[in-house]
Amino acid sequence: RMIADLGGADCCYSGAGWTGHLAFIEPDAPEFDAPLEVWKTFGPRIATLSPFTIAQNSLHGAFGMSGDLCAVPPKAATIGPAEVIGAKHRFDMHSITVDGSFASWQRLTSRLVLHGPVTPLLPQSILQTLRTDVYVSEAIAENIEPRWNKGY
Repeated sequence: RMIADLGGADCCYSGAGWTGHLAFIEPDAPEFDAPLEVWKTFGPRIATLSPFTIAQNSLHGAFGMSGDLCAVPPKAATIGPAEVIGAKHRFDMHSITVDGSFASWQRLTSRLVLHGPVTPLLPQSILQTLRTDVYVSEAIAENIEPRWNKGY
């Protein structure tokens, strides 16, 4: 309610999660299970995190950067699609790599959310329908192809 009480968000900053989540609006969260037009009306709530998001977050510094899945809470407080849609401005970044290397799970996800179907199954895809400034780094824009010289 605080966002609404203050006249809505001035800006919503985002970056695609591995699942295409937006904030912690997850494609498989039961709290956001609805057809697109209903889904767009959903506000803030406590949401169940996808196992992929838990794994992704286990690599962040706050959780030890070691894959400790038990360190990541299974649920998160999040804004809803309604707050994203209602924001006065949106800025979307696609630039996550692994510790500055070429490796990035975001390379594929970015293509899906920026050019794929607009659906609650790719929550960040809703930004395709809204005025949004989007930054895609050169690393994320690189072609997706095998790099056999890098090994397994």
